[in-house]
Amino acid sequence: MYPIPATRGGLKALAAVSLFMLSACAATTGLAKTKAASAGAAGATSSTCAMATEEDVADLFRKWNLSLATLDSSKVAALYWPDAVLLPTVSNVPRTDTASIIDYFDHFLRKFPRGKILTRTVYRDCGIALDMGTYEFSLMDPKGEPSTVRARYSFAYSYRNGAWKIQHHHSSAMPEPVEATSTHAAESGHDAHEPPSAPVAKSDGPAAKIEAPAGNSRSSSPRAARIQLDSAPRTPDALLSADQRKKIGRETVGLKVCGSSDSGPRSVEVSDPAPHAEANGAAVAWAREARWKVIGGADASAPVCAQVVVRFTDVGA
Repeated sequence: MYPIPATRGGLKALAAVSLFMLSACAATTGLAKTKAASAGAAGATSSTCAMATEEDVADLFRKWNLSLATLDSSKVAALYWPDAVLLPTVSNVPRTDTASIIDYFDHFLRKFPRGKILTRTVYRDCGIALDMGTYEFSLMDPKGEPSTVRARYSFAYSYRNGAWKIQHHHSSAMPEPVEATSTHAAESGHDAHEPPSAPVAKSDGPAAKIEAPAGNSRSSSPRAARIQLDSAPRTPDALLSADQRKKIGRETVGLKVCGSSDSGPRSVEVSDPAPHAEANGAAVAWAREARWKVIGGADASAPVCAQVVVRFTDVGA
């Protein structure tokens, strides 16, 4: 910097330079404060960002899969946002609103679907979670004959108003032949096929509560004879000790319950076993204790069957 002569003109110049430097300093300080405020706002946004864990994503699948067991298409559709897009396996029509999603599941639930994840890849980010992979569905026709089908799936969940729901759901059949497997299913979730008839039961809740709807009342076609849960003296969890409940956790067991008349005997067999024998035994014991109602006039030569999903909780003393 060059020295400024101590003259009247020089003093004016010095004052001007001083004012300029003060203005520049103030501008720099203001910019720093603005940047700090912006960084603080960004930090506040990131701190409130909803980020699902991998267990959260798995629970969303379990919730979807168990909703199929209610045989109530409106309960399944409630897990989708109103503007969700469903691209189902066996329909050429994209489902882009709640009414059309309900219509799809009106038919699909007649096959008593129950899904099992085979492979899974999860992607998580702020307010969004993607679950992609392959799964297998166990299905049952109106005569109680089981079958399985494998397909590819993708679920996109978005977070709104404090809840995770399905924003996009796609399923497609395997492009190459796959080896058929025995009746098997557990917990995954997605659409892939269409309908049969007959009810289902579920064990869930703090100490396991049972739900067994009378079937999908939205179906446009008349339903044949069906069997459904009428009452149960106790929950499946009540048949286990506290240690067994801790060991089993939230396992599910698939049962096939058949009957030919409202007062006749019931047959119970495990169609989709859990890894622990205690869970399978408790599920069968519960089903044999329960009262099952046959509706629609089946006869002994053609018993009606239901695919029943029994879910245990991880409650243990």
